[in-house]
Amino acid sequence: MHVHILGIAGTFMGGVAAIAKAAGFRVTGSDLNVYPPMSTQLTAMGIDYVQGYGADQLDLKPDMVVVGNALSRGSPVVEAMLDRGMPYTSGPAWLAEHVLRGRHVLAVAGTHGKTTTSSMLAWILEYAGRGPGFLIGGVPTNFEATARLGSGSCFVIEADEYDTAFFDKRAKFVHYRPRTAILNNLEYDHADIYPDVAAIRRQFNQLLRTVPAAGRLIVNGDDAELRATLDMGVGRRGRLSARPAQARSARARRARAPPARTGRPTTRRASRRGFPCILKVVRSPWWSGPYWVSTTC
Repeated sequence: MHVHILGIAGTFMGGVAAIAKAAGFRVTGSDLNVYPPMSTQLTAMGIDYVQGYGADQLDLKPDMVVVGNALSRGSPVVEAMLDRGMPYTSGPAWLAEHVLRGRHVLAVAGTHGKTTTSSMLAWILEYAGRGPGFLIGGVPTNFEATARLGSGSCFVIEADEYDTAFFDKRAKFVHYRPRTAILNNLEYDHADIYPDVAAIRRQFNQLLRTVPAAGRLIVNGDDAELRATLDMGVGRRGRLSARPAQARSARARRARAPPARTGRPTTRRASRRGFPCILKVVRSPWWSGPYWVSTTC
């Protein structure tokens, strides 16, 4: 199958290209400006691309056109794609259908720290021998590329709240259907598409609605906007909560913290019927990091 990727030099779409190539697809693409690290990565993988968005590139007759969110109506290649009735999809939708289905997706979301946290998580799983796939918005120090198909069941993805494509204005991360979602923080960002922080909060709530009841949320409980997002709930049964541990269920109050000598942060775990588990970190003087992440998938 031949996929042609519009916007292939972006960190996300370039990662999609790398994964598609590793999965056995024929991959070509185009972009306005191609420069390192993506140009280096694409060349190393033997992926052909052209500069610009001219309509003539569609003469390659790909089986599927994967459209990046940098493209919009009026672009010659987009108009030609629509006029010719060619099959097309977005990067997140293509990834969800061809790569993420059937895998344990660990999605890292938040206004800040997504790349760092995703890189750390991918390396934890790699060091644990899990052979994870990943797609990260930068080149992690411990790896040689921004993305990898991986051989194991886990897939780590930097889950961005920016919109998906000109024909799908939902946040990209709603396509990923994670079993584990990590929420770092939430602040007002992307003023070009979101009028206020409440609009972003609604998108984060949509992400929470895709996490199964058997899944897990790892949330920065100190972030007021994330607490407000959890309080929006995920259905008619009630609300998710990031309230202090002493106000939670009897089960949560009975949870034992790991001893200090283990080097892990003190945590409290709370679960409600029909909702994912929430792992809330209780800060301690001997732990400087914000999260504890289990390598069990």
